Amino acid sequence: MVRKCSHAIVAAVYLLGGLPDAEVEAFARHLDGCPACRVEIEELAPVARLLLASRSHLGGP
Repeated sequence: MVRKCSHAIVAAVYLLGGLPDAEVEAFARHLDGCPACRVEIEELAPVARLLLASRSHLGGP
């Protein structure tokens, strides 16, 4: 069983490209050693792709 991580909340923002560069790098390093956050990324990735595609389709940035 994978335990929840306090950094998991950052996963959605990370996937949606909303983190500053320094935080992207820090979270990417964190992912290397955190199975809970990797699971969170895997579970959120399909939703993030849909959100990004819909934003693009609607003419968003």
